[in-house]
Amino acid sequence: MAGGSVTPSGKGGRKPLDASINLVPFIDLLSCCISFLLITAVWVNLSQVPVNQDRESVSRETEPSTPAVRLTLNISADEYVLSRSTGESTRLATRKGELDYEGLAAVMRQLKRELPDEEGITVRSADGVLYDHLIRTIDVLRSERFSAVHVTDSGSSG
Repeated sequence: MAGGSVTPSGKGGRKPLDASINLVPFIDLLSCCISFLLITAVWVNLSQVPVNQDRESVSRETEPSTPAVRLTLNISADEYVLSRSTGESTRLATRKGELDYEGLAAVMRQLKRELPDEEGITVRSADGVLYDHLIRTIDVLRSERFSAVHVTDSGSSG
């Protein structure tokens, strides 16, 4: 019986208190929810981009020794600007209407030769930059052995 209908018994026309409840729809819904959660759990781990945001409230004594040169890569829709804390900067304009990933790789390779122990760089992205361009930029940086990539927006300090 697929429902909650009950038939009157012979005792004074009273309805019995026992009712059957169909559990099949509940089990179907539960199995769909469990499979959905298991499938999306894999996507969460695959789509993570590690982002470290610097906080000014952290005391300087607890931080490890800071590098002598801090590197910052600013990304806008039409150029890269690589700047150092020493005041030097390098501009890479677009090539054929797209950001110059090969030029960025060459500049980062040269920078790695100059600063072989440096692994950290801060990437500041403007609002108009597509997510795909940001991810491809991070891939270029990691391929050139800059493993500590910090991502902020262009309005953040740090």
